[in-house]
Amino acid sequence: MTRDERLERYRLNAEKCLTLAQTFNDHQSKRTLIEMANTWLKLAEQHLKNSETTLVYETPTPLKTSDDDLK
Repeated sequence: MTRDERLERYRLNAEKCLTLAQTFNDHQSKRTLIEMANTWLKLAEQHLKNSETTLVYETPTPLKTSDDDLK
C-alpha cells in the first residue's frame, strides 16, 4: 500500500464513521463514532506530516575521553 493509498484509507475510514454515526439514535454511540472519525483524521494528518519529513543521519562526533588527555 502506497503512502497516498494509506492516507486515503484513513480519510475514508473517518468518513465511514461519520456516516454510520448519523444512523444511530443513541447519543453515546454517535459520540463514540465521531471520536473515532476524529482519531482517523488525526492519524491521516500525522501520516501526512511523517511522509513529508526527511530524516538525515549525521555521525556523532567522538567524545573526548580522559585517556585522550594523557597522549
